[in-house]
Amino acid sequence: MSLKNTIISIFIVFVVALMLSGTSEEKGAHWDYTEDLGPKEWANLDEKYSMCENGLNQSPINITNVIPAKLNPLEFEGSAKATTFENNGHSLQVNFTSANSLAIDNEKYYLKQIHFHTPSENQINGTSYPMEAHLVHANSAGNLAVVAVMFEIIEDNLVLNKLLRNLPENKGDKNRLKSEVLGYDILPSNKDYYRFNGSLTTPPCSEGVKWFVLKTPVGISKSQLADFDAVMPTNNRPLQKINARTILD
Repeated sequence: MSLKNTIISIFIVFVVALMLSGTSEEKGAHWDYTEDLGPKEWANLDEKYSMCENGLNQSPINITNVIPAKLNPLEFEGSAKATTFENNGHSLQVNFTSANSLAIDNEKYYLKQIHFHTPSENQINGTSYPMEAHLVHANSAGNLAVVAVMFEIIEDNLVLNKLLRNLPENKGDKNRLKSEVLGYDILPSNKDYYRFNGSLTTPPCSEGVKWFVLKTPVGISKSQLADFDAVMPTNNRPLQKINARTILD
């Protein structure tokens, strides 16, 4: 091997090692929803999680004392299909390509994934729901927007039926979806919403997240909820203080 090729090989190994070490550092400490590693302890597990305790605009919240406003309708675009349904150990998550989008303040946010919490994390006037879905979007700068949908016990949800046929039963499972699930199939027909600024509801609890909680819940059956509960632990973060935030209606 020539000196030039040797130098190139060493450089490549160095770059790969650097990338791997950077990924490891960004990952952060293990957390979950148990007593020892749960929400009350998140800020103590890793300095990267300090916002979980020190943040002033944390999510979830109880939506109350709303301020009437002329909110623009949410503009959902795209009909791209979901690709996989995975169990990441914290939630069940449906993954998408960046082909579905939501227009917010004249800027596009692209749907990345939908994940679920049981019971609901946010509450509406003190009402908790059996399950809540978070449609996580990001713009080109990496800023996040979350559309939250509540579920109430009514009857079988056809979209959830498609997902549950490919249920990832074990942590780390990632199943390709055999049924067609489009990005915004899960939304109710009435898309009126509450809007407020908040955070991620999981570590590192980063703030600056735009939240849109839909007022109209969608249905889920008892058996469907039991299927989620069987493989997904209770994973709702406790309510956080509203502080000086305004909640627009």
